[in-house]
Amino acid sequence: MNMIEIDGSFGEGGGQILRTSLSLAAITCRPVHFTKIRANRRKPGLMRQHRICAVAATEITGGKLTGAELNSQEMTFGPGSIRGGEYHFTTGSAGSTMLIAQTVVPILLQASEPSRVFLEGGTHAPGAPVFDFFDRVFLPCLRRMGAEVTARLVRTGFYPVGGGQVELEIQPIREWRPLELTAGGEKISGRIVAAGSGIDREILEDEVRITDELVGPGDWKTEILEADSPGPGNVVYLELLRKNITELFSVCGEYELPRKTVAKRVADMAKKYLDSGAAVGSFLADQLLLPMALGQGGKILTLPPSPHAKTNAAVIQKFLAAEIEMNNLENGTFMIEVKK
Repeated sequence: MNMIEIDGSFGEGGGQILRTSLSLAAITCRPVHFTKIRANRRKPGLMRQHRICAVAATEITGGKLTGAELNSQEMTFGPGSIRGGEYHFTTGSAGSTMLIAQTVVPILLQASEPSRVFLEGGTHAPGAPVFDFFDRVFLPCLRRMGAEVTARLVRTGFYPVGGGQVELEIQPIREWRPLELTAGGEKISGRIVAAGSGIDREILEDEVRITDELVGPGDWKTEILEADSPGPGNVVYLELLRKNITELFSVCGEYELPRKTVAKRVADMAKKYLDSGAAVGSFLADQLLLPMALGQGGKILTLPPSPHAKTNAAVIQKFLAAEIEMNNLENGTFMIEVKK
């Protein structure tokens, strides 16, 4: 079978190109050759979490992998046959376990037997979905599409220490269903949460209070949570439960990042979504493209697609005969439709 060539500098030029390609190469049993991996990043090439994604896809399929050294910008992956079972992958750092999960879950849905996957590393890290988003926003959408996947947070892993643990249970997909999310529906509840480990409680309280003030009226419930984590760290998120969907907007605290800045970033993302009339936020829309293309398609009403999403769509179409349309409704929203 002809090898697919993936130019990692294309479009947004980040790690999503690698992860989507690995998943689809494994599922379609197509060998893939990567060049210029993560070329548009400050530190190009394979970081730990990206390398583990490649190692995981190789182990699950019994495939062959060459060039997967740290910082490498060229790699070849030749998948074998997908095998369910028990797997354990660790980043050895605070690299995101959730990005590894988003690589392996689509693959293991195609297995002929159930799988259990243990992941170790970062569960709440900057620049990646936090566990709460993966568990309460992304996975419920997968279940609507017919997938049976559950996640359990065993221990929180904050940046930069990591050390978090997540357990996934994945059943083989029996029948895909189309996904339609064109209206969010009325608000049922909402909450603002600040969770931390080794962080002054006053900081967490300020983050919640400032987020609440900035996001505006909404009768938000507020919570302060002490996280079980091997290292210090902090995350603030706003979770919105609507009739048809749950959305969640988060920011991880970082050294020398003021608490007001953390709160403002969360509030700004939430306000943008709330004011838009969209059903699906930008981050979720990006992440739903792959399962929609694998399954029975569908359509979602979302915010203007990011370069990340547009790049992801282009990569998907290198492997699958799925048509992905992004139509501007000229009211600040887009209808993304995946046709099979």
